[in-house]
Amino acid sequence: MRLVGRTPANEILTASEVAAWLDQNIETVQRAAKSGRLPARRIGKEWRFLRELVAETRGLRIRRSAPVDESDFPRTKEWTVRSEANQGRLPGWREGQRWRFSREELIEFMRTDEPEDRTRYDRRESRSSAS
Repeated sequence: MRLVGRTPANEILTASEVAAWLDQNIETVQRAAKSGRLPARRIGKEWRFLRELVAETRGLRIRRSAPVDESDFPRTKEWTVRSEANQGRLPGWREGQRWRFSREELIEFMRTDEPEDRTRYDRRESRSSAS
């Protein structure tokens, strides 16, 4: 296993963070996520990656860093989280006007593979079905 120098501190990563970590272009990372070559889940229109799964897939060892305050754990906009949870695509429960999430449930959600994530919001799919 290779040892990576600048391991991202966050447990859930954005496509740009994975691209910087793996020294790849962001479009390459997004294509790999869409094709299933890189484990990822879509939250709204954005890809999110679980750091441990990316490292495991690429044969990397993670350097443990100091814990990060992840109060915004899914690391997405609040309206995106609300929309995804309302549609049942994100595990959570409602308390008043806010959605609450269990860290363990979100990690398990990120570990599961959902093929629909790869085609949701695909412009080419919607054009071909409209023809």
